Amino acid sequence: MKTVFTCAFLEDAVVLQSMLASAGIPSEVLSDSMLDINPYYSLEPKGAKIVVPDGMAEDAMAIVREFEASRHRSS
Repeated sequence: MKTVFTCAFLEDAVVLQSMLASAGIPSEVLSDSMLDINPYYSLEPKGAKIVVPDGMAEDAMAIVREFEASRHRSS
């Protein structure tokens, strides 16, 4: 498994995981359970991360770039 995305807030990871699933890329969101209770108190310094199978990392990264670009356009 390869990490393709890290974020401070679980909501971002869930949205991106949905985008990956729509593209047929299986993924897993890994986070500290404290992130669900209080996003400012997490043992994982980056909050949540998304991992995908090694062979799908390149395709997943294209979707990650699209997701990040859309977040910057809406800011």
